[in-house]
Amino acid sequence: MTHAKEGIENLNDKLLELEKNPDDPAVINECFRFAHTIKGMAATMTFKNTAELAHAMEDLLDAIRSKRLEPTPDVMDLFFQCVDTMGSMTDVVKDKKPEPEAAELMATIKKQVDALPPEPAEEEEEKPAEKEGEKKVEPKAEEKKPAKPAAKKEAAPAPEEEQPAEPGEKGIVGLTIQMVQGCDMPSARALVAIKRIEAAGRVVDIRPSLDEIEADRFGGIFTVWVETSERLDKLVKGVSSLKGISKVVQERAAPKKEEPKPEAHAAAAPKKGAQEIASVRVKMDRLDDLLDSVGELVINKIRLSEISKGAESPQLAEALRALDRLTTELQYNVLRIRMVPIEMVFSKFPRMIRDLSKDIGKDVELVMIGQEIELDRTVIDKLGDLLVHLLRNSVDHGIESPEERAKAGKARTGVIRLSAAQEQNRVVIKVEDDGHGIDIAKIKKKALEKGLRTEEELRVMSDDEATNILATPGFSTADKVTAVSGRGVGLDAVKAGVESLGGSMTIESRKGAWTRMVIRLPLTLAIILAMLVKVGKDIYAISIDPIIETVSISDSEIKSIGGMKVIKYRGEIVPLLYLSQLLEVSDEQLGREAIIVEIGQKKTALVVEELLGQQEIVVKPLDKYLRRVPYLGGATILGSGEVALILDMHGLANYAREYVKRIPAETPAAQTGGGSANG
Repeated sequence: MTHAKEGIENLNDKLLELEKNPDDPAVINECFRFAHTIKGMAATMTFKNTAELAHAMEDLLDAIRSKRLEPTPDVMDLFFQCVDTMGSMTDVVKDKKPEPEAAELMATIKKQVDALPPEPAEEEEEKPAEKEGEKKVEPKAEEKKPAKPAAKKEAAPAPEEEQPAEPGEKGIVGLTIQMVQGCDMPSARALVAIKRIEAAGRVVDIRPSLDEIEADRFGGIFTVWVETSERLDKLVKGVSSLKGISKVVQERAAPKKEEPKPEAHAAAAPKKGAQEIASVRVKMDRLDDLLDSVGELVINKIRLSEISKGAESPQLAEALRALDRLTTELQYNVLRIRMVPIEMVFSKFPRMIRDLSKDIGKDVELVMIGQEIELDRTVIDKLGDLLVHLLRNSVDHGIESPEERAKAGKARTGVIRLSAAQEQNRVVIKVEDDGHGIDIAKIKKKALEKGLRTEEELRVMSDDEATNILATPGFSTADKVTAVSGRGVGLDAVKAGVESLGGSMTIESRKGAWTRMVIRLPLTLAIILAMLVKVGKDIYAISIDPIIETVSISDSEIKSIGGMKVIKYRGEIVPLLYLSQLLEVSDEQLGREAIIVEIGQKKTALVVEELLGQQEIVVKPLDKYLRRVPYLGGATILGSGEVALILDMHGLANYAREYVKRIPAETPAAQTGGGSANG
């Protein structure tokens, strides 16, 4: 089923390319090849309905190739409907349910095919151009001659009207087919000839192989052995009449004589296969088990390092260094195995943008960059839905209608750029459009109408802060609810999803010019670099990603503004957030070590009692009860064997916001501090 899904996706991509380049014969050739491959796979697995649908697509593609049908928008819609139907049929069969029918769609295709004009009789003019025979005036007679010598082997040939392919039995006949030299799309024409032969009986063998023919590596000549009872002259005539076929010669292919060929081919196959197998498919749960084992190995490596600190043994130190190197290498390689190209996600979007822009009457071009960038499979699985929201937002809110763009002096077709790039241990994904940008005044007006901000707050708010309102739950600038937007469940869902993956999202825009959504994500969520801190008697881990710097603070540096404790950090006023109070370890504000972190574009100083240093940690999931704690993102086992909880910075920010609301009224200033600290 995996190969079938890949074939359907490849066909979908090529159809999108065909829509953009309808006159490119190479693209038509590729579409035909993918449709034929899908038909072959479906027929092999006895999925009759899927095979018939793919066969019907071949007929339409053949008509486009022969210029009898134009790839109009309606025809392309029909192709995409076929692709979607085959995809859904494959999903149903994958769930071990009976293969559904596509009667209505098949009837539509049949109606389209029946309305086509007959194939032009140009092949008769094409044959004389070939130098296959001496008599150019009668090409048909020349083409029929190869069938007659084969018939002479019989004692008394019957009249042509009564002669079967194999007199007296249902036999195997070999047809050697030579293509017109220099004809366009030879592989596609060869596939049409094979399809015509398939209609006459059961194809026994094809030389060169079907894969080589599809890849256009057959030198313009190939042989097909078919078991059939159809009249030989009729079969030869049917194949010879196809455009691009120069000559068809019958080979009396008795099974005994042809046995050495398959054996020789089979003997070479293992060697060829051994060279070609460059990858294997592995279930994700097996990779997860392997990663868990590597994680345990990392933990025990750290434990050994802790234990060896008291021992003065050069041999032990050397062995531990080797173990550390090998463990790090193993960890790196296992994580690499889990990495997959971001193209897995990106490849689904061209079709989505095509359908969406057509539905809402806009001309949109999607440009994708950096599809080779790799991410952990666990991140990839969740990334797709997040990008769908951003792309739909760009089409609906960002790109103007063709008329509006023309009035603004822009090209009628809007451009959305989806790019990915790696920056150290993070991946940066950008969704940019050249639309009308963000209207700050409209955002503030909507925020006031919905009661999300007060008039005073909006008056002193900067443009960057106003832009961030877009990611507020329930907020939307759409004037009406549509199938695309207007319900206020777009950017806030994306932001929450990105933060749950340990990443961040920012929004940038210039009115009348462009809008850019930037997502930053870690490469993997399984093993991370963290800062270990001590709060009370407990040890906590904080991912290194949101940390800007660690500083020691003195009483003289701590100031109070309106009852809120702050420090001055590189020219900025940064609020202090004491983890001892927030985590309810103590009622006092303990600690003089501060970690400067950036949460939601706001800097905050987390005050702890002791910094224990950086360490690679293996993230372990929490049980169902601890998952309810909003500021916990997992747990890890330290080298000492102790368990340390991992603090989720975005969850901690939200929890702090709720925490300050519970502070007694006699300390109202603290509420301001908590709200400001967490933005």
